[in-house]
Amino acid sequence: MKKLKSLLLIFIPLVFISSCTVLSFYPLYTEKELVRDDRIIGDWQSLAGSNDDAGDTIYWRIEFKQNDKKTNKYTYTLSLHYNDMMEDGAVFQLHIVKLDGKTYLDFYPEEGRIENEFFMQHLMPVHTFAKLEIGEELNIVWFDSDWLENLFGEDKIRIRHEEDEDRILLTAKPEELQKFIIKYANDEKVFSKHMRYILSK
Repeated sequence: MKKLKSLLLIFIPLVFISSCTVLSFYPLYTEKELVRDDRIIGDWQSLAGSNDDAGDTIYWRIEFKQNDKKTNKYTYTLSLHYNDMMEDGAVFQLHIVKLDGKTYLDFYPEEGRIENEFFMQHLMPVHTFAKLEIGEELNIVWFDSDWLENLFGEDKIRIRHEEDEDRILLTAKPEELQKFIIKYANDEKVFSKHMRYILSK
């Protein structure tokens, strides 16, 4: 694979992903790691102070997606927006992944709010991962790209990737990604921020 700068532009809707998120060309899962947990279904809103957007409330609508040729058996749809009118939002495929007793989310963009069709043809969708804790709240814990960059800079890890001066894109296949995630799952330095969501009233 050529250097990242020669790849297509990465497509991550800015309403959702911060610059500190780890990006991957491949998903975190194969079919056997996917689970269904309908506790995530519903309309959720972020709690104050649990996001990076100056107090803006982020709304999530999570629904189970009926299986078709383009999705896995346990695929959810996440519609994200900043207001009740569903404007300036994005839509993601969402998968729940179980690895070594811990639960993760894999996000993959379906739709954005960019209207220029020619521009959209030059964008490359990528996967992002987060640790998930489900209870009365959804606790979403993002992996930290600065931590990942430091590991590569200190030559402490060897996992397939491409990089330029702006970002790192993991290019390892799912099995290799899983081993990497499991190895560092209990290291708090791996994670950058927590985002808490409660059911909307």
